[in-house]
Amino acid sequence: MKIAYVFHHDAADPSVQSGRPAAILQEFVRLGHDVERIFPLAVPPTRSQFAKKVGYRIIGKHHRYDRNAGYLEAMAAQFHERTAGRSFDLVFSPGSEVVSHLRTDIPLTYCADATFANLVDYYWDFTGLSAEYLRQGHEQESAALARATLAVFPSEWAARAAVEKHGADPAGVAVIPFGANLGGDNVRAGIMAAIGRRPTDTIRLLFVGRHWQRKGGDLVVATAQCLIAHGHKVIVDIVGCELPAAHREVAWIRAHGLLQQNNPADMIALRQLYAEAHFLFVPSRAEAYGLTFSEANAFGVPSVATRTGGIPAIVQHGHNGLLLPLEAPPSDYADAIVSTFSDQTRYQAMARQAFAEFEERLNWNVFTRKFLEAATQRIAAQTQPAA
Repeated sequence: MKIAYVFHHDAADPSVQSGRPAAILQEFVRLGHDVERIFPLAVPPTRSQFAKKVGYRIIGKHHRYDRNAGYLEAMAAQFHERTAGRSFDLVFSPGSEVVSHLRTDIPLTYCADATFANLVDYYWDFTGLSAEYLRQGHEQESAALARATLAVFPSEWAARAAVEKHGADPAGVAVIPFGANLGGDNVRAGIMAAIGRRPTDTIRLLFVGRHWQRKGGDLVVATAQCLIAHGHKVIVDIVGCELPAAHREVAWIRAHGLLQQNNPADMIALRQLYAEAHFLFVPSRAEAYGLTFSEANAFGVPSVATRTGGIPAIVQHGHNGLLLPLEAPPSDYADAIVSTFSDQTRYQAMARQAFAEFEERLNWNVFTRKFLEAATQRIAAQTQPAA
């Protein structure tokens, strides 16, 4: 297929949106498709848009210009200018923003981890929104879904909101889980060996996330304290954020900071941390999806997480990890971890099941092939003459 890949950021940059746009781009190319890069679309905010954002901030409201009709029209104009007179089989974007204002007969497709409705009053920066931004956000998302031939989400949580909150045609919405960026090249023999090397006398917990509070960092520390109080040896590795001062001198916490995806040494270190961990422990308070959980599966590491947002699309309780309710206290997490870890037959089976989930569905090759299959079927259904 000849695909016009459009995005307002640099989709080839692995540091953009946790590497998701770059991974999909790479897989399109690897599968032999002809991809035209219509990115980035550079549209700076106008003075009035910037002033409005500042003005709302003064009165305690969150407001952005990314769903402003004028801003979106300017991006659409760039797309049309860069594709004028050229033919494509498909337009793809790793987000809904640009799609909402494109005017073309070419089938439009996109993927996103959530809809605007999912995020409102769920993520902290989507709380206390201005009435104007609320209206713009709902209008933009609904317009994208109305224009799109196919919109793909990684979870039923997001897909359901597209239909129920934004009026999407269910036939134009598909659920396909996103893949793992780190560990995408892992092979079974190496991961099985890594699982077998994990010690049985110390519980190693890995926390990966940039937002300490939203990702549940304090709960991770409190859970580790419960485990230690009951006589268990614990090591907690913290990656991706600055460790709060209160925890910096704790002997069993190892802070690794932000490991950069474009730094080979950092990525070697992160791969090692995943391989040695018994559990990825990220009890998020809010999470649209969480690529780190897919990456844990790629290393045969069961995840310990909360039953919220898109996480249940990746982590199945008792199968490839443990899911607890948002209100669960540290003691419940400690009990669940010990119950699994102390039964090494059960633990190793769960670890093997985690890697099987990566092999079968949580990788970008599977995502891209299923996406293109769904898009082809949807295009065919829309072009068939009425009976």
